[in-house]
Amino acid sequence: MRRILEILAVITIMALLSGGGAVVPVAATPGVTVSLGAPDEAAPDSDFTANVNISEVVNFDACNYDVSFDASVLRLDSVTSGLIDSTPVPVDIYNEISPGTYRLVQNVPGLAGAGGSGYLAVLNFHVTGSGGDTSPISLSNGMLANNSAEEIAATWVGDSVTVVASAAISTTPPPAVSPSPEAAAPSATAPAPAPAPALPPAQPIKWPVLWGVIAGATAVGVIAFLRARRKAY
Repeated sequence: MRRILEILAVITIMALLSGGGAVVPVAATPGVTVSLGAPDEAAPDSDFTANVNISEVVNFDACNYDVSFDASVLRLDSVTSGLIDSTPVPVDIYNEISPGTYRLVQNVPGLAGAGGSGYLAVLNFHVTGSGGDTSPISLSNGMLANNSAEEIAATWVGDSVTVVASAAISTTPPPAVSPSPEAAAPSATAPAPAPAPALPPAQPIKWPVLWGVIAGATAVGVIAFLRARRKAY
């Protein structure tokens, strides 16, 4: 029961701050930024998370804000608690107020508040779109309050996600390179030169026959010489 009363008190404070029913001093906390941190790309039918980050806040106690996105590309499945420094930041309420727009209400338990940097919540998305689709994820109607029920001025920054299909790996084999006609044609072989005619084998010199010829020639010469000499006398 006490927890429900705390949440109702937070909602009442936010309503007063935004509706002008009461003038509440603005807390002097310069430089506070609430920004959405989402991946640049996501695959079809995949899950991803986006943090609602907050920087250098002092005495933070409660907040409410709207998260909007393209419901034909993304689906918000759940929202989990955040953490500032070492202090948990529970998500008390999150409701879909229109297609693709959710309102979140959060409150730090107790009165001490939280200080430092961290994240208010974690948004768990599922990709329902196809490759080439893009969805912004914006933060709007944001309000931060400290533990004195004072508004904390802040800058709210959204993000976007593009659906990228995984590149298909080509299984087509590379075309075969056909050899050029010159390379494919068998090279012409020059005819082998005709073998030189074989010389007749050398005949061995028959020395007895040779000496007989020489002796015969010498005898004929001697006879002719003697006859010529006889005629001379």
